[in-house]
Amino acid sequence: MVRRFCAALALALALALARPARAQDLLVRARAAAERGSLDTAYALIQLAAEGQPDRAEVHFWLGQIASSRAAQLGNFSALGVARQAKRGFARAVELEPDNPTYLEALAGYLSGAPGIAGGDKDSARVLAERLLRLDASRGTFVLAGLLANGESRDKARADSLVEGFARRDGGDRAAEVRVAGFWAQTDRAERALSVGERMLSRDSSDAVAGYLVARYLVALRRDPRRAQRLLRYALAHQPPPGGPNFLLFSAWWRLGQSYVQVGQPDSARAAFLQALRLNPNFPQARLSLDSLEHR
Repeated sequence: MVRRFCAALALALALALARPARAQDLLVRARAAAERGSLDTAYALIQLAAEGQPDRAEVHFWLGQIASSRAAQLGNFSALGVARQAKRGFARAVELEPDNPTYLEALAGYLSGAPGIAGGDKDSARVLAERLLRLDASRGTFVLAGLLANGESRDKARADSLVEGFARRDGGDRAAEVRVAGFWAQTDRAERALSVGERMLSRDSSDAVAGYLVARYLVALRRDPRRAQRLLRYALAHQPPPGGPNFLLFSAWWRLGQSYVQVGQPDSARAAFLQALRLNPNFPQARLSLDSLEHR
């Protein structure tokens, strides 16, 4: 009987040790499937991983990430349940690691961007953003500024002040400049965004990201479309390595199409919009631009 008990105990211990390894394997497989664009498979795998390791923050963070992407892909009423699962994933990750800036940023981003029916809550997002600001100046600045920029005049002024202060402190850092330019662009101040991009490009004319940024804002301002085309073609020919900014893919093709529209070349614009849609079939701006072109 003692021998039988020991064998049973050994089996139970082996199974207990195997569960985390299996969950870890599921996480790796889920992330790989997401990178391939197989979001339905990734979503199924990450749910199993979360069930297997309910107290591992990283697994729940990736549940939030993959569920968010899956909900955006579905784009219909059935996406609602998946979106709520994304919120639960991010919230659980923060519950487990409350001072992790990555997890705080993800949850605040979800709460600020999701509609109320899917669990969006801008007041809660702002509380998280204030906490994030104390932990990570870079991430906290832009999450909080993005929220404040949609508020009253006093909030908008504080948002600008936060970004301007950040730019003064970290203005020479390339990644910081990209974020500063993005904030000005998102708040409809393309001129300020363009000046940041031009400054980056003046330091390094071979910087494909800087070239993309300058071209993006030139197109938005309907200014010098021929130069924008040259910069976009260069950016597309010099894409960053895997893991780099993916805006140099479908988004660059879409903006290239817009620049062709501005110079009256509809066939070239159509080809660029179609390429953007081949790279991302769920890219609504490219679809709208193509439909607009067809109805001219």
